[in-house]
Parts: sequence; structure tokens; C-alpha cells
Amino acid sequence: MPDDDILTVAQVAAQFSVTPQTVRSWIDSGKLKAGRVGKAYRILRGDVYAMLEIAAAQRRSVEPELWGDRANELALASAPSEPVEMWASAGTASALVPPPTR
Repeated sequence: MPDDDILTVAQVAAQFSVTPQTVRSWIDSGKLKAGRVGKAYRILRGDVYAMLEIAAAQRRSVEPELWGDRANELALASAPSEPVEMWASAGTASALVPPPTR
């Protein structure tokens, strides 16, 4: 299963264009689940997806307060339903998202 792929801190950092310390901060704060293997963290791809889904849901819940109901309708109508779609539109699908199954 693709969600069971194991990623390193460096792989996640590269995918999001942040430093490894930022990824470790996400882990320390509980935003991103990870396990330790020796002194290093390992992250399941599914946990990265979960972090993205939570962030998207939080953003959608705040947008109506900032922009009104119409902005929320537009955001929900155009929001990708799968992480694959979201990352494909950002041009980063090949590195972290598995190819679609048929």
C-alpha cells in the first residue's frame, strides 16, 4: 500500500521546500506523526497525507470568517479531493505521490 511507504525527514523537507528542522518541529508539535529508528525519525507517507488533510480542513474552516460564504463555496468547489490531485497541481506529484492505479 502506498501510504505505508517510509520517508525520512530530509525527503519530507525537500518535498515541502522547508528545512529538516521545520519537519522536526512539526513532529515535536504533534502536527506530523513519526517514529524513531535509532536517533532518526521515519515518517509514513499516510501520515504526511493526514497532516495535509488536517491543514486543508483548518484552512477551509477559517476562510469563511475572513472572506465570507462565497469564498468558502469557491474553495470547496475547486479543492482537490485527493492528495494526489493536490500535489499534481503543484508539480510535485512524482516525488511523494504514487502513480494512479488503474
